[in-house]
Amino acid sequence: MGGFARSIGATASAVPSPQPRACRERPGGSASAPEFQPCRLSVHTPLHPASPMLAAFPLRTRLLPLFLLVLAAAARAAEAVVTGSVSNAATGNLLEGARVELPALGRVAFTDGTGRYVLAGLPAGTHALVVSYLGLDPVRANVAAAAGARVERNFDLTTAIYRLDAFKVTGEREGDAAALTLQRNAENVKNVVAMDSFGNLPNLSAGEVVMRLPGVAGSPTDEGLAYWFNIRGMDPQLNSVTIDGGGLPSVNLNRTFQLQSVTGTMFEALELTKGHTPDKGADSLGGTINLKTRSPLSMREPRRTTYSLTARVAPSFFEQTPTREQHRAHPLATLAHQQLFDVFGGQRNLGVALNLFYSENAVGGASTTLDYQNTLNPEAFVWDFRQWDNINNRKQTSANLRADYRWSPATRFSVTLLANDNFERHRRRMEVRAFTGNANTVPNATTTGVVPGLFNGRVTVVRPVAAANLDVLMDGPLNFYVRTRKVDLGAEHEFGRWQIDYTGGIGYTNLNTGQGTAGALTMRLAGAGWILERTGDPMYPRLLANGGPDFLNPDNYRPTANGLTNTNNQIDRLMTQARANARYEVPVAVPLFLKAGVSWREEEFDAWGKDNHRWSYIGGGPLAPDPALLGHYARGTGLRLPRWQSHMFMNNRRPRDPAAWREDLYYHESQKFTATRGYVERAQAVYGMAQGRLGREGWGGRTGFLGGVRLEDTLVTSRGWVRARVLSSVAQQTADPAGAARRDYENNFRALRRDYRQAFPSLHATHDLTPGLKLRASYSTSFGRPAPSTFLPAETPDETNQRVTVSNPGLRPQSARNWDVSLEYYFEPVGQLSVGWFHKEIRDYIIENQDLRIIPGGADNGYEGEYAGWTERSSVNGGTAVAQGWEFSYRQQFTFLPGLLRGLAGSFNYTWIDAHGLFDEGRYLTRREVQGFIPHAANASLSWRHRGLTARVLYNFTGEYITAFNATSAALHLYRNSMKTVNLGVGYQVNPAVNLSLDVANLFNEPQAWYRGRKERAQRTLYNFVTVTAGVNGRF
Repeated sequence: MGGFARSIGATASAVPSPQPRACRERPGGSASAPEFQPCRLSVHTPLHPASPMLAAFPLRTRLLPLFLLVLAAAARAAEAVVTGSVSNAATGNLLEGARVELPALGRVAFTDGTGRYVLAGLPAGTHALVVSYLGLDPVRANVAAAAGARVERNFDLTTAIYRLDAFKVTGEREGDAAALTLQRNAENVKNVVAMDSFGNLPNLSAGEVVMRLPGVAGSPTDEGLAYWFNIRGMDPQLNSVTIDGGGLPSVNLNRTFQLQSVTGTMFEALELTKGHTPDKGADSLGGTINLKTRSPLSMREPRRTTYSLTARVAPSFFEQTPTREQHRAHPLATLAHQQLFDVFGGQRNLGVALNLFYSENAVGGASTTLDYQNTLNPEAFVWDFRQWDNINNRKQTSANLRADYRWSPATRFSVTLLANDNFERHRRRMEVRAFTGNANTVPNATTTGVVPGLFNGRVTVVRPVAAANLDVLMDGPLNFYVRTRKVDLGAEHEFGRWQIDYTGGIGYTNLNTGQGTAGALTMRLAGAGWILERTGDPMYPRLLANGGPDFLNPDNYRPTANGLTNTNNQIDRLMTQARANARYEVPVAVPLFLKAGVSWREEEFDAWGKDNHRWSYIGGGPLAPDPALLGHYARGTGLRLPRWQSHMFMNNRRPRDPAAWREDLYYHESQKFTATRGYVERAQAVYGMAQGRLGREGWGGRTGFLGGVRLEDTLVTSRGWVRARVLSSVAQQTADPAGAARRDYENNFRALRRDYRQAFPSLHATHDLTPGLKLRASYSTSFGRPAPSTFLPAETPDETNQRVTVSNPGLRPQSARNWDVSLEYYFEPVGQLSVGWFHKEIRDYIIENQDLRIIPGGADNGYEGEYAGWTERSSVNGGTAVAQGWEFSYRQQFTFLPGLLRGLAGSFNYTWIDAHGLFDEGRYLTRREVQGFIPHAANASLSWRHRGLTARVLYNFTGEYITAFNATSAALHLYRNSMKTVNLGVGYQVNPAVNLSLDVANLFNEPQAWYRGRKERAQRTLYNFVTVTAGVNGRF
């Protein structure tokens, strides 16, 4: 690979000229960090050369759709059109996915997101229509249509369950029916769920819905939040999240979108696509999560307002951390308003929806971590013990405005505005750590902390030597500010047999992350002996003194070298995108549609960190602790080690007493280079596909197909500084910090470039064995792009081993071939039972730390003549893997049962995955060794409703899996234990405008738990504790 394209990107001057001015090197061959500004889009100069993909289509080819439109306009003049809307008479909502059928002609249409249907190209005469929707009674009607006429016929559907119980809340039932209808009508493999299917979730997050879908398994974060998920065994970075089909910029230097960043109250439903189709992006190895908003035009009443007011509480009758007890209750509020207007002479042709959201998602947690000797012998010592407390309050505010305007019966325009702020201003972490040596330390008679012969599987004795340490760390309040802004414009047109839509949008995310104004402080006591006893609860091992300085005396502690720190980093992500689609109903004897389209997306990433600092203590005397600060471990064991708060010694990001601290100025200056970097990724695609049925009636009329191919072209450029092979000396760094940093980095600016093109074919088939029994089979292809860290410039020399480890901008995406077979049974009332098998073959699996070549000499070796004769190491494509499994899903509303039992509803799903593959040179890994693959996951819910009273139980199970694999020692494998959580909720509807609710999350206080090597070796135990949410919501 010849230095991974460094022959064209070893220096900034090697970048092709069409680059933003700020990305290029200064005259004279260098780019100075202090003068560098993040790249911004230029309206005068393109970022990249034009893609060859679009250039391959001549002008006459691009004008062909216009020519076809003219022919279609002439042909449709003699044809009749029947159109209209389908609504739920009980709820007033227009229905998406309702089936409108002309049995005599074998014609079928489905309503769109505004509840409208179109049957074009009909012969003149009277036609018998049948309209059906899951959970509602079908309706039949005759419609007379003259040649060239456009006839409108609307339908209101209902069912006996609504008529018999007017007081019953019908929204949840309708939401389930709508989701199942969309899933049933889909030509590809997907799961659809209404956002309110699981009742009042703790923070109304979309992630709390995703975690309960079949094929999805995830583990909560350290704070107990649900926003990273494996889909069919694929890592979260290899899956994608969209809103109404449009991409969203992620937050950090990865591709994982944090689902807690957006509230679920803005959306009507959630789709999980597992079988990719050509008209959607293929950049998702496991699946694509699409959050669907509801068009305000889908409302029948003139206006609607909903609200909720909630308090999330850490109750005193459940265990909590001391810091969480000081801030028990926090609010959550939503307000949504939809309204229809008559504008420009039309009726109900402008719909506007506004959603407002405010949340304080306060969390508390405590954990205990133990790390062991590198051996599978049960008599292993503990070399590292940590106890950690955390408190955080995530404040989120969101505003979402959507306006849909129906210009004519055949044309609709829409605009969507989103503003979302997710701020963390008060996160504080306290940690106590006792450690000595490492996992490979061999105890001896004199110098090691661990005493030979004085340890076993439950007790470790550490003597008072220099290698024995106790650290006390405090940071925060930390800052984590995420600001997201998004604008989308779209249009849909219907011209007889043609349907055309196009959308364009821009999204921006700004992340400010760091240690806040108070920074972080680490205090250390060296030379103190200790004993760790693990005979009881793994959360509370006993830490005892064993000679040396008294670890309860704060005067014995001092800050570590560079122990006072403050970081302040910025990340900007700008995503612009556009897509257009055209669908044509071919006038042939069987239902056949042709569809083609283009899409374009560009994402720009800028990161800089010019305000990072660290200081060493030179004051000499002890620092005063905070005697009032109490940790969870101290309360649980009675051992109260001294604690310090960093804000006692720092204010406004600088030490309160500058004379007591010496700053590492070289670190500050070098961070201006190492933390400043960026990239631009442009992806373009074209596709073509066909969709239809093999006939209009009989076996062929029950057999559908969808197939085609998508071509994607991606171009990436990245930029940043890397270090020189030989750094300046400590004396030089002390005497002239800024000059030393420039010598070490300024002349090592790298600008890299890569591009790749791939084709993604897919074929999907469905067959209705009976009206309610559907068989699916599909083949699809998809890919997962490499993490941005793999193509940002990075060079790390190892003088001892004569080796340089570098990033690899030439990495290809990991690609997958996917097979699916499923059998789905849909039944009344609002029920579904399905079983599915999938098989996924992954190629070009990315393998890290591979030796690639011996670097040649010469100025053109990719490293400006450096590292001649060294080994070049990087990540490469080379592994293969297989993930296959079964998904089982069931849900039903039991309205057929007698008496009070008719209010029951239940759901259950289970996922089993097997994974194996060649992940390294000759190393074949099985399911227990493939890092991150979760083999088992299950969900269950049971709800009951009687008049205004509701109750619900939610159960989530995530099976045990490996989180860290060590190629040389099984004793260092890290496994996450299975986790089982239960949520309980009750509610009472006083009237439609007042609905009271009470919900308990993690009812049985299930901890997160890991073990190292052996099942009995608890590595970490983490409690996020129980929370109770109480509130009122309603609609008027």
